[in-house]
Amino acid sequence: MPPLLSFKYYNDKNMYVKNEIVINSNTYLSTFKNHKLGLLSLKKYKNWFPLYSTPALGGIVADITGDGHLGRGLVQFIAKNKYEAIRFKNEIKKLFSLEGKIRRSPSNKNVWECLIGNNALAKILRLSGAPFGEKVMNKFYVPIWILNGNEKIKKRYLQRLFDCEGTVFFQNKKRIRIKIKLNKSLKLIKNHRIFLNQIKTILSEFDIKTTKPTMAGFTKRKDNITTFGLEFEFYGTKKNLLSVINFQKRINFENKIKREKLNKYINVLKNTPKLMPS
Repeated sequence: MPPLLSFKYYNDKNMYVKNEIVINSNTYLSTFKNHKLGLLSLKKYKNWFPLYSTPALGGIVADITGDGHLGRGLVQFIAKNKYEAIRFKNEIKKLFSLEGKIRRSPSNKNVWECLIGNNALAKILRLSGAPFGEKVMNKFYVPIWILNGNEKIKKRYLQRLFDCEGTVFFQNKKRIRIKIKLNKSLKLIKNHRIFLNQIKTILSEFDIKTTKPTMAGFTKRKDNITTFGLEFEFYGTKKNLLSVINFQKRINFENKIKREKLNKYINVLKNTPKLMPS
């Protein structure tokens, strides 16, 4: 949904930053077929409106794009550790004053979930541009309010997306590679390329040069649907660490393990002696 033509200004380190209205009460009300039910819901959650573009909202949208799920009346975030599930729960509570439930996944005891069963929240996040339903089978893009947002909004969106879907590794102790990969059904590969190119465009605003998206394997699901991976990366070498350093300094991983890996690889590469010509 395109941002509405209304703004809020807040003081951030002596600079006034313009935030757009992402959703107002009329937009929310228009999603109800039953107007009376809509008015009742609007009365209950009136403190949410207008909902402005913020880094916190951008991070939540990215979480759902990566390791989350948005369904009818359900917001879900899946994590490998309990801390990540609690982090998502706390961010929802801070922005929307709603409590989530933390549990181990019934299907995988090594995975944690944060669940929030709330129709209004699901509607709000869908209107904010978070992917709805089965992501590999549905089109989605980076929300316009994030594409047009300030640097902090873009940073938080990228940070959470790379925490969910990004990897960092050290190739032969000579090249640091940071990669992001997502899967999509074959018929939606064109849409997927557009989405990844939007991510690349935002990264370029942080002076990070990336490769072109390329196909990267496939997965055949239990329902016989085959999804195809599409990925791109950026890298750093002893001679040219600029893109990796810019990522580290201006975005970085929030995930402790990934962040420490990146810091370690950069330190090793910086301290590797240059080869003398023979």
